[in-house]
Amino acid sequence: MDNDKKVRKHLTEQTVMFATITKWILISSSIGALIGFIVAMFLKILEYCENSRTLLPFDYYYTLPFALAFTVIIVKKFAPSAEGHGTEKVIEAVHKTSGDINLSVIPVKLFATVITIFSGGSVGKEGPGAQIGAAAASFIATLFRFSKRDRKKMVICGISAGFAAVFGTPLAGAIFGVEILIVGALMYDILLPSIVAGFSAFFVAQMFGISYNYFDLAYYVTFDFDYILIAKVLLAGIFFGLVADFIITTLKAVHDFSKSLKMNYILKAFLAGVFIVALTLLVGDQYLGLGFETIK
Repeated sequence: MDNDKKVRKHLTEQTVMFATITKWILISSSIGALIGFIVAMFLKILEYCENSRTLLPFDYYYTLPFALAFTVIIVKKFAPSAEGHGTEKVIEAVHKTSGDINLSVIPVKLFATVITIFSGGSVGKEGPGAQIGAAAASFIATLFRFSKRDRKKMVICGISAGFAAVFGTPLAGAIFGVEILIVGALMYDILLPSIVAGFSAFFVAQMFGISYNYFDLAYYVTFDFDYILIAKVLLAGIFFGLVADFIITTLKAVHDFSKSLKMNYILKAFLAGVFIVALTLLVGDQYLGLGFETIK
C-alpha cells in the first residue's frame, strides 16, 4: 500500500514538472518569436535610416540638436518610463512593479532610438532592445492575466529575447536576462525559458533577414600557460574596469548636473545637441552613432 502511494506521488510530481516545463517552453518560445519580429523591424528601420543619411544636403549630425529636442518631447509626453538607457528602467520594473511596463514604451523607445542614432547620437541598441522586449512580454502577461510572479518571469524572457535578437547571441541574452534578478532573488527555474526565448527571437530575427557580425578571435588552437599573457590580461581587466567606472561616474555626474539646471527641458536637449555638434567639428564624426564601424 505504501509503495502504491509512493508511486502515485512520484507520478504526480513528474506530471506536474513535465506540464510546467512544457507550459514555459510554449510561453517563452511564443514571446521570443514575437519579440524577434519586433526587434527585426526595429533593426531594419534603423539600418534604413542610417543608409538614408546620404540623402541630406548637409552632414547628418547637424540635425542632432533638433532630434534630441524632438525625442525628449515624445518621451516626456507619451512614455516617461522610456527615458534613459533602458536597462535601468527594466531592472526597476522587475524589482518594484513585478514587471509591469507600459506598452507605449515600445513605439516611443523605438522611434526615439532610431531618430537619435540617425542624427549621430551615441546610444546603443541593447538597452532599447531589452526594454522593447520587456514591454512586449509585460503586455502579453497582462493581456492573459498571468500572476505577478509569472509576469516577472515572462518579462525576463522578454529581456533575454530582445538582447538575443539585437546581437545574435541567444545564450548571452539568456544570462543577461537572468542577471537582472541578481539584485534581488535569482530564480533558477527561469533559465531554461530565457534560453528558449533567446533562441526563438534569434531564429525569427534571422528569418526576417537580420544578419549579425561575428569576430573570429580564436588565435590559439591549444591552451598554454603563458604567464606574461595572463598578467597582461589581468592588467587589461583592471584598466577596462577603471575606464568603465570613469564613464559611468561621468555619465551620472553629467545627468545630475543636467537635472539641476533651471532650464526648459526642450532647450536643454537642444543645447546638448549643439555641444555635441561642436565636439564633432573638433574631433571628427567617428565617435557618433553606434560606433560599430569604428570598432571594426
